Amino acid sequence: MAVIEEIIEKKVSPIIEKQPNEKRPAKEQSAETITEPDTDGDVFFESEEYPAEELKQLIQQASEYKTKGNTFFGQSEYTKAITEYENALMTCPESLVKERAVYFGNIAACHLKQDEYKDARDMCTQALKLDPTYVKALLRRAQANEKINSSSSMQAALDDYKTLKPLVHDTYTLRQCQRAETDLPNKIKQKMEQEKEEMMGKLKDLGNSLLGKFGLSTDNFQLQQDSGGSGGYSMNFVNSPKK
Repeated sequence: MAVIEEIIEKKVSPIIEKQPNEKRPAKEQSAETITEPDTDGDVFFESEEYPAEELKQLIQQASEYKTKGNTFFGQSEYTKAITEYENALMTCPESLVKERAVYFGNIAACHLKQDEYKDARDMCTQALKLDPTYVKALLRRAQANEKINSSSSMQAALDDYKTLKPLVHDTYTLRQCQRAETDLPNKIKQKMEQEKEEMMGKLKDLGNSLLGKFGLSTDNFQLQQDSGGSGGYSMNFVNSPKK
């Protein structure tokens, strides 16, 4: 089963969430509404700086960016959709954490569609900082981490599935949580063993490259467990190791 199966839903329940009244026109923002850029050069808005009408316009403008993003998503134009969701984030007041979490979550959905699993994971993390119980972000992050396929990422995926399980009631998500609890522990163990062997192989190659300058190799050094039962090891030099 593909990791992004969750984002391929029936049209009556699209994965890209929509807000009401998205078609109302928005006025052009004035220069006075722009705050100082942050360290990355992005500009955000604080709701307390604006009167109610101007705040309403900013929210509406962000919603319109989101609607454009939804259209591009439906057309499989995921890069263009990401741009529109980023525009929505740039416009939406920072105090509206639920709305901003959705924009991050929608960006994550686009990255999942493009098999950009690390970017999807990072966007879900941003969404969950704003809304820790955002179930779609939890599921998408778990799916992304599972696809990254390292022992640490799969453990993170399992943790998210366990967090998600009591929060949901739909059959698909519950099945995913149950599958993860059954399958992932053994996969994590196997992956850890594989990663350990790969690491030891790399260390051996590095050792051989250094020792080779002296006509030696790591085969000249053998570990021997302490016969006294201490559990320790000693290293012995072997002049003519067996091949």
